Amino acid sequence: MNKSCLLLIFIISELIFGSQYDFSGYTDFLDKQIKKGNFPGFVTLISKNGEIIFSDTRGFSDIEDSVPLKEDSLFRIYSMTKPITGVALMILVERGKINLLDPVEKYIPEFKNTKVYDKKSKSFIDLDRSITLLDLATHSSGLTYSFVDKGKIKEIYEQEKIYPYYVQDNIFTTASFEKAYKNVCSFSEKVASLPLVHQPGQRWTYSIGMDILGCVIERASKTKFSLFLQENIFDPLEMKDTFFQVPENKTYRMTNLYGHKKGFKDYGISLPKEIKEQKQKLVLVDDRNNSFFYQKPSIEDGGSGLVSSASDYLKFATMLLNKGSLKGKKILGEKYFTIMVSNQVEKKAKPFKFDPFGMGVTVGIALDAKKMRLKRGNNSFFWGGAASTDFWVDPSNEIVFVNMSQSLGSPEILNKIEKLVYKSIGF
Repeated sequence: MNKSCLLLIFIISELIFGSQYDFSGYTDFLDKQIKKGNFPGFVTLISKNGEIIFSDTRGFSDIEDSVPLKEDSLFRIYSMTKPITGVALMILVERGKINLLDPVEKYIPEFKNTKVYDKKSKSFIDLDRSITLLDLATHSSGLTYSFVDKGKIKEIYEQEKIYPYYVQDNIFTTASFEKAYKNVCSFSEKVASLPLVHQPGQRWTYSIGMDILGCVIERASKTKFSLFLQENIFDPLEMKDTFFQVPENKTYRMTNLYGHKKGFKDYGISLPKEIKEQKQKLVLVDDRNNSFFYQKPSIEDGGSGLVSSASDYLKFATMLLNKGSLKGKKILGEKYFTIMVSNQVEKKAKPFKFDPFGMGVTVGIALDAKKMRLKRGNNSFFWGGAASTDFWVDPSNEIVFVNMSQSLGSPEILNKIEKLVYKSIGF
């Protein structure tokens, strides 16, 4: 067959079977964000009906040395660790090892004596009821993050180094990269000795609850947290690039972590004068050549500690789309998957007390997507990470979206991204 015939066949094939989607508006938007200096780059994977319909990589893993991002680049996924912890928790529920309404003190006895800080009386008062595992999993326990609270509890958390994660206590300092506690359970025991910001179930407060769940999972399963994730989630899903510590043979795929100048104040961090005066918007926070994540962490934090790739996270999210299974491998039974992605809190404990917004076990839920001004279908579920990583699963439209960047405090662009994605698909 001559070259002319081959060319004709190729053209006809493209006309008949070529892509029905035009993502140029989406990629143009990403290019503008990179050009403006708001983000170093992006890796995006989108699947529909179980097939990848869009795969795109642009920008840099290292701006300073002009190292391009690659589809298999590794990212600190921070709070996108939470849904993975949620699946681990529900696996144990399915096995009868725990109950979501169990008091935390059943696994961490120190929580029996936890107090609540009363702002009006400025005193420490008793719990109205025990904190439950469900409270931890839905951010309604009364725990917080040091960068969320602005008052007394922030002071206490900072004094006691209640940082299960890297970076927050290390930016622009000469402090050790080591975490302050020897393991997740010693960390949890210390947290139990400190006051809550409100009574359990009283309201929604973004918190370290999923980190405490790491200790619960260890004690209920009698297995180290990271090993439980490996054996029950990562290995069955063939997630070979997800870990708390980046293996030495994969460090070359790691990305730089940046912080956007305007975003540092959200974390309670003041920029040094020499940084403020620099022209570029993005400041290097964790160097890929010597990342915090190359060392063995003392605390395996279920709220923010994992490194992963876009491809690995797509496998995890696709398993959720498939109601707990992927390629014939069951991770979680459909009954327990349904509990995980169903609203589990009353209005007072919903994020922002917003009716259309639900909270499942470690995932947010779009109960009424239209009222949330979203294009995705009702009962879609989602979460994101502090360094500009995001995912959502839209069961009604069979869509899974994963987008990875690596910048703390960059401008919020997810709503714009979502509109462009659904426009590209034809919604």
